[in-house]
Amino acid sequence: MADVDCEQEEVPLTGGRVARGIVRVADTVRRPMPADSDYVHGLLVHLERCGFEGAPRFLGVDSRGREILSYIDGSTLPHNGFRLSRKAVAAGARLVRSVHDLTADTEFAAGSEVACHLNLSQPNFVFRDTIPIAIIDWDATSPGSRVSNFADFLWAFVHPAMYGDDEAADMLRVAVEAYDWTGGGLVEAMLSTVRTFVEVNPEFRDWGVPELEHMERNAELFRTRLSH
Repeated sequence: MADVDCEQEEVPLTGGRVARGIVRVADTVRRPMPADSDYVHGLLVHLERCGFEGAPRFLGVDSRGREILSYIDGSTLPHNGFRLSRKAVAAGARLVRSVHDLTADTEFAAGSEVACHLNLSQPNFVFRDTIPIAIIDWDATSPGSRVSNFADFLWAFVHPAMYGDDEAADMLRVAVEAYDWTGGGLVEAMLSTVRTFVEVNPEFRDWGVPELEHMERNAELFRTRLSH
């Protein structure tokens, strides 16, 4: 796409889990170029051509070499750990399912199952009236498996700090039904996700890791609840 000049007021964006240097200009967002820009931009164009409304549109590159994306009106959360409604969890699961379905058997799966947004945390969703309507910050996207990517989403959206054991199991069931998940291995994938997070971030061991304790304590409960 052609370069697009930028002469309007820039407003720094601080919501969500964003890096420095991201600004809003009118109805667009300007961001530093992602590492694998061809893949990320091609994926966004593909999702747009498929009619998917849950991701920003890639609009080009400005005179400073920044990518230009459409601005999605709504609110973002500053971190994980917010208590979400059943409706919100279901809506988020449907967004993830749509991305998976639209990228399966495409160049963006690249020999894997689907394209995976690798940070499906609460801050990377845009909410309207407390319901997630879009996923943002696609820089960390790569081919992967449905089960691992959906497990990442489940860990973030059904955060253990906000739900008791039985309620967490019920909320996970809500997400699984909304995604229409018919496979197995979700609990194992969630355990793997949390354990990997702790290994990569060893400082969390000193604070205690309630997420890992929660998953290990409830693994059998979750397997039982998700199998019915």
